[in-house]
Amino acid sequence: MNPLANSSTTGDSQTETSDGKSNVSAENDDAFRWNVRPSDKAPTKRWVVLAVAILAFALGYLLFRNVVFGLVGFAIILLATAEFWLGISYKVDSKGVSSRVGLSLTSMEWSQVQRAIQTEQGIQLSPLTQGGRMDAFRGVYLRFGANRESVIEAVRRWLPTHVELMGG
Repeated sequence: MNPLANSSTTGDSQTETSDGKSNVSAENDDAFRWNVRPSDKAPTKRWVVLAVAILAFALGYLLFRNVVFGLVGFAIILLATAEFWLGISYKVDSKGVSSRVGLSLTSMEWSQVQRAIQTEQGIQLSPLTQGGRMDAFRGVYLRFGANRESVIEAVRRWLPTHVELMGG
């Protein structure tokens, strides 16, 4: 039985859900899901993000004398930092991997994976056979959060046989 079956994972902490259902779960028998919210490690930084967004609104309004420009500045700051304060939802299953931040979905099928690199914070799955400048913009990066071993196990389970998990 999965020790995380009755817990919700956010950031690096686990909390019990009120309904007993898990955010780290198996939607179908072979899917592994988890959430990571970087702002949980530094909750005071959320206020800094909000303050900067309000400052962007004020500057947009004061410089252009238009509320729309203020709202655009506010939205740009909040959307650019959405991964930090909204969190990222990950899914690994037999079809592939995906990460979702708000409405943004990044996904990749296992057949597209050419390289897998494990770092201290997560695993980068890339469609590129060689590393280069495009690595940061291609593929899916899976942050571990509090699920390091479970994520590694899930990736190894479905990683194509021609791809080796490097690093770690």
